[in-house]
Order: sequence, then structure tokens, then C-alpha cells
Amino acid sequence: MKISWKWLIPITAALLLIVNYTHLLFFNIFTHSLPYGIYIRKAGEPHRGDYAVSCLTKEAAAYGIKRGYLVPGNCETGTIEVLKRIEGLPGEQYSVKNAILEVGGAQFPIYSQDSQGRPLDQLYKTNLGTLGKGQYILISTFAKNSWDSRYWGPVTIKYIVQPFWIFENDRKN
Repeated sequence: MKISWKWLIPITAALLLIVNYTHLLFFNIFTHSLPYGIYIRKAGEPHRGDYAVSCLTKEAAAYGIKRGYLVPGNCETGTIEVLKRIEGLPGEQYSVKNAILEVGGAQFPIYSQDSQGRPLDQLYKTNLGTLGKGQYILISTFAKNSWDSRYWGPVTIKYIVQPFWIFENDRKN
């Protein structure tokens, strides 16, 4: 089926309006944290293993922009939202020791350098804590060197999403 150029602009504009005003769709074409694709907002309570959309704290957002991990967007901090997998739930304890974040019975290594060989800062200072109401640990299990809660700590989430359409890629590392 051939689409006329005269229809392409209105269709694209309509999709962008839907994305901007309903927050139903999230496009992952920037981050290596999850497979490239389109994720759709879903209803219900967040569970471990769900994907979540979150804005980061001012400190984490500023660090992410400075390092090139984030780009400008519509969060209050001026950055895009992050899309990660939920690994820690409200009420759970987490600990950080010997370069390992442990939460919910799982362990996630904390790397000292990013993918460009630069030292990574850990922006939260607690070595042991309990996730408060509405706080989550978000981790990428898709990319081992993802910049996630191992470095910026617990966050609140805006939405939970699920894959709608994943583009083929082989960039898992």
C-alpha cells in the first residue's frame, strides 16, 4: 500500500498529539536500556518485572544531561523520562555493598565506569534502606552498563508500560 505524502504530515501530527497529551505511547529509540520499540501505557498496580516510565530528581537529571545520558524533554527537570524495568517495590529493603545493589532477592553489579570509560558517580548515599510508599528501584536487565537506580537511587514512577512493537536489534550487551 502506497501512502501519499499529503497524508503523511497529518498522520504524523496526530500521532505526536496522542503521545504528547495522552501519554499512551512511549518510543524507545534513544536508550540502550531496553529494546528499541514502542511501549504502550497499561493500567494496574506496578509489579516486579513491569516496565516503568519515570522522571528523575534534579540532581540525577543534571548529571544525566552533563554526561549525555539524557536529552531535553518534558519532565519538570527539563529532561526526557527514563524507561526501565521495576526490580524493587515499596516496602522492600535494599542494600549496597561491595559494588552490588541487592533488592528483592536479586543482585545487580554497580560498575565504576560508564561505557566510555568515565568514572560513574553514585548519587544517593545510603548503603541500606527501605523503599518508601511510591518508591521503586528501576534497573535495566537488557544492558549491563545501564545508568539506572544503581546510580541514582529509588524513584517514583509516572506510568507502567508494556512492549507494543519491538524493533529487531542485536545490541544487547
